[in-house]
Amino acid sequence: ELNEQQANEAAKLLQAIAHPKRLLLLAVLADRQLSAGRLAAAVGLPPGMVYKHLHRLVDIGMLAVSMKSAGMCFSIASPDIAFKIQAVLAAQVSANIS
Repeated sequence: ELNEQQANEAAKLLQAIAHPKRLLLLAVLADRQLSAGRLAAAVGLPPGMVYKHLHRLVDIGMLAVSMKSAGMCFSIASPDIAFKIQAVLAAQVSANIS
């Protein structure tokens, strides 16, 4: 049974991935850390637009930021979030196969 806190957390996740480019960014980051520049190239958006999406995902706790020698790198914030993202992506793939 879903309680109110779980419903709020699920709603945040759904709002964050409701935008196709944010969902694509999350999918690209599923198992790696990348810079905003590399993410921009991967999803076909200008870096400024990618930063906007990345910062929204960081603000709600879905992404973590670390400093590397090449600058900021983004990654999925926790294994729990990665699992939830993979579940959403798997459900979509399954729906497309059916």
